Amino acid sequence: MNENGKPTPPPDLGNFHANWIAFPREERLRYAGQYVGWSPDGLRIVASAETEQAMEEKLVAMGIHPSQVVGEQIPLADMSLI
Repeated sequence: MNENGKPTPPPDLGNFHANWIAFPREERLRYAGQYVGWSPDGLRIVASAETEQAMEEKLVAMGIHPSQVVGEQIPLADMSLI
């Protein structure tokens, strides 16, 4: 729900996958072992933290509802898959 009591509309994820795939591996490696919240277009990481809860708390502190990002845990092992 947003401030006016109405449901928050879902983000447009139409370009997410293509941009997520193209995100630089070196940049992604900086977040290994962390939970990240991706922008809906997949172009940037909006927030990161060691736990999902901490990452969501950062989003809320920034005024971003957690449902407006794509959450992911970046793995520590086998970074060759990314």
